[in-house]
Amino acid sequence: MQTYHKIIAFSGGWLLWASLLTSCKKLVSVPAPVSTISTSQVFSSEKQANGAMAGVYSRMINGDDPVGAPPVGESSFAAGLSTMLGGLSSDELYFFRSVAEKSWYLVNTNKLTAQEASRTNGVWTSAYNAIYGANAVMEGVAASTSPNLKDSVKQALTAEAKFVRAFSYFYLTNFFGDVPLVLTIDFNKTRNMPRTSQAQIYGQIEMDLRDAVAALPETYPTSLGERIRPNRYTASAMLARVYLYQRNYAGAVEAATTVINQAALYQLEPDPNNTFVTTSREAIWQLKQNDVSALLRNATPEGYMFIPLYLKTGVASYILTDTQMKAFETGDKRLCWIDSTKAAPAPDVPAVVSYYPNKYHIGQPNSEFMAPPREYYVMLRLAEQYLIRAEAAANGGPGGLASAIADLNMVRSRAGLPALPASLNKEQVLAAVAKERQTELFAEWGHRWFDLKRTGKAAALLSAIPLKQPWSGDHQLLYPIPNTEISVNHFLTQNPGY
Repeated sequence: MQTYHKIIAFSGGWLLWASLLTSCKKLVSVPAPVSTISTSQVFSSEKQANGAMAGVYSRMINGDDPVGAPPVGESSFAAGLSTMLGGLSSDELYFFRSVAEKSWYLVNTNKLTAQEASRTNGVWTSAYNAIYGANAVMEGVAASTSPNLKDSVKQALTAEAKFVRAFSYFYLTNFFGDVPLVLTIDFNKTRNMPRTSQAQIYGQIEMDLRDAVAALPETYPTSLGERIRPNRYTASAMLARVYLYQRNYAGAVEAATTVINQAALYQLEPDPNNTFVTTSREAIWQLKQNDVSALLRNATPEGYMFIPLYLKTGVASYILTDTQMKAFETGDKRLCWIDSTKAAPAPDVPAVVSYYPNKYHIGQPNSEFMAPPREYYVMLRLAEQYLIRAEAAANGGPGGLASAIADLNMVRSRAGLPALPASLNKEQVLAAVAKERQTELFAEWGHRWFDLKRTGKAAALLSAIPLKQPWSGDHQLLYPIPNTEISVNHFLTQNPGY
């Protein structure tokens, strides 16, 4: 049985969360935590209960050991791993270091096997960790009888936890397909759970998000107004994406419009360079990394992974493909999200110029230890909402083609590009949506990988890429279920083809 430790280091009330995450076994079959502080103590006051919820977010962005050496960006779905896997699996990123690093090479060439899938297993582990934490908060809040924990606080924390659970399941089901639907931390109920159909997973995601929309406040629940915990519009933004994926185009337009209409809160940043800073008006939800890691210092995990150690001369591990680079139009201001370096990937190999994602400008060469972060990790942002509404409207949602073109032109205008003509037909508008998603959301949360799959274009496009030939089969469009999980749960089956 697989064993791992759940340890988080954070200040103040956040330390209480360690009592819920000290020890557990199996990623789905989670036993009762071994605690030094009882659940009743953790949820005995508003401060402590909020500390527990904050601990869930900390673990998502900082990982198990925030001061240790392993780069969390390569191990947590919510800290960069989704971006890297989605980019490598699609036509967006190329792993530049060496084919000797087989684990990444197998992702990049779409030749994963059930025995060799260590990188993709990290999504499973970290997403179920977040789900466990969310479920623990919900159960702890529900069980609390403390007079110091108000009903309004209970409702808000439950809504936050439901949002995190929905967010985590969205990535699990899009990477793996059918997955176990875990709604409790009760080991007796989770120890031998089978896989749940993707349709049922999406049903739970939608229900959790609708509950979150109804119960979360309109304002951000932080004293400084930082967007590091979700509000009502955060849940609406995620719901818009889920509706789009489920082809509920009317729902997607409505949810996206709810967010877009909050002009006092959200605006496209005129300068793309400001999109990912801590004060971004475009950010709908961010995660705040700590600044105590000797490795990351005050960089985001993704910035650390993408930016080479030596600017302009260091090796960038994840570089943009020619396909991605050619997707940009001349004069696109979003090219500021890309930088270049001239380096050799291995000894005795000539140096070449390569381009890497630079949406986050703080990385290995310029991060500072225990300095205030200048960038937080952006989980959801406004530009995607315009693109969601455009695609949904073009597919028959309210507003139709005229609305879709107007939304696309909002995104293009920020990018410094000319407006699209009003005469475009449906096929042309949908092609324009795909193009804008490719250039606006590149190297961000696996959007390109998911877009190719949900629109049915993945197999034909990817199988023609030289790096990915011979094409191993369309089963590669889902990742293998971790063998370590199947070995301890005979009810858990493998994805076909593995």
